[in-house]
Amino acid sequence: MPAEESPWHADLEAALSEVDIGLPEDYELRWQMLPPFDDWIVNISAHGHAAAVLVTAHQMTLSEQLVDLLEENASGRLIKILAVPSSKSVPSEVELRIEAGSIHLLRYGDN
Repeated sequence: MPAEESPWHADLEAALSEVDIGLPEDYELRWQMLPPFDDWIVNISAHGHAAAVLVTAHQMTLSEQLVDLLEENASGRLIKILAVPSSKSVPSEVELRIEAGSIHLLRYGDN
């Protein structure tokens, strides 16, 4: 958990643990805040090796620029995950970018 935990972080972590997208067992999360929002880049690693990058869209607007941010932070063969509250709609242009970019959309319940 990050130092500045938000109430929805537990929902996100639960959704991440339940999804089958190829994450290694016993992974660790390193949270980096994206001020001024309550949004984060989460680096996921296991046994000292990077495995995935997750970007949240809890407060930020879902846009192609957010997808670009994720792709820029997940170079190589890292798993790319865009985490979005279940109640938030995903614009069609963002859906197309997600599908074209091998990005996993992770929905989590929000408080």
